Amino acid sequence: MLLIATACSAAVVDPPDEADLDLITLPVSLYIVTNETAGGASSARSIDELQAVGTRVAEIWAQADIVMDITVVGTIAVPDDVIRDIDDRDGRAFLSAAQQGRFDVPNTGLIAGFYVPSAGGANGFAPPLTRVFFVTDEPTVHDERVSSHEIGHLLGLHHVTDDRDRLMFSGTNGMALSAEEIAVARYAAQGILDGTR
Repeated sequence: MLLIATACSAAVVDPPDEADLDLITLPVSLYIVTNETAGGASSARSIDELQAVGTRVAEIWAQADIVMDITVVGTIAVPDDVIRDIDDRDGRAFLSAAQQGRFDVPNTGLIAGFYVPSAGGANGFAPPLTRVFFVTDEPTVHDERVSSHEIGHLLGLHHVTDDRDRLMFSGTNGMALSAEEIAVARYAAQGILDGTR
């Protein structure tokens, strides 16, 4: 399993010198997280909803000429204690349980997104030094924006505090990337493809 690895309101802007950029394609898997215990907390999302989110995430990242190729949209069942840890924003327990074989994540892409019932009050989070992100069932902003924002963190981008229209500004529906962010994200995406990140 390749799960563990190191390393709408606003207009989406076109990157500078777009004709000079080669497309970088990253395989992405998206999973609805359900509880393997009957009656336990599970995501209420549907496969159709997640496919729509994936399509819109791909549209956002197209501004950087990065193709987010949604290769898998599925459902996984995980133990109750692991879901509770995610609600505490502890992705390490989830990753550790997956490595230990406590649950299976089939056909994982180079980036994997997990849609969970809640995430400790956050819209989503991406554990450092991984290629995974988590998004809650009821974020305060658009689902595709939260997902794309967390992917931004996986691609080396940090929060910005000066422009609400930007993807990396927290808590808004901004989706724009600066020329510098595009360069950083493309460098990281190529590193993921090359196995150096």
